[in-house]
Amino acid sequence: MDNAGFSGSVGRSRPAEIVLLGQAAGLGLVTGMRSMLGVKILAATARRGAFDGETGSFWHALRSPVAQRVLTVLAGGEFLMDKLPNAPSRLSKGPLVGRLAIGALLGAAVSARSPYRNTRIAGAVIGAAAAALGAFVGNRARTRADRGARTGETRVPAPVFGLIEDAIAFGVGIAAARR
Repeated sequence: MDNAGFSGSVGRSRPAEIVLLGQAAGLGLVTGMRSMLGVKILAATARRGAFDGETGSFWHALRSPVAQRVLTVLAGGEFLMDKLPNAPSRLSKGPLVGRLAIGALLGAAVSARSPYRNTRIAGAVIGAAAAALGAFVGNRARTRADRGARTGETRVPAPVFGLIEDAIAFGVGIAAARR
């Protein structure tokens, strides 16, 4: 293998593989915090040409104008629903399994740029594990913030903590999707 990194050649350096796995972890973490945000960020990045060398139905679908609109609506709806007091827990079985699956899909997608099959598998595993971590840490932080708002320990309303989590997730997602 040559030391070409991300130049588009078939060969990749080992440091390039680490970058791919870092992207898988970052997008998985975001997915654990906001299930649709990682997909939306990856789709927007792909639409702007960041993954032009990537082919296949997954990348084609992400670049489509219909997918862009649908993902915008889904991610925006999740941002709004998350602030409601009756929003379901991200740790309940359905939402958690969905986050793990999306994290694995995103991890495998960005790691598919590697010529090594093991990197693709590792990307899926890392994406799912990072999604679990994001879901658990995000849930714990929001639970503590909600409790603090109810008991008067903090004067910051609970939905504001949700906005802070949104900003963190967005920043991590943008950083992870960069090539």
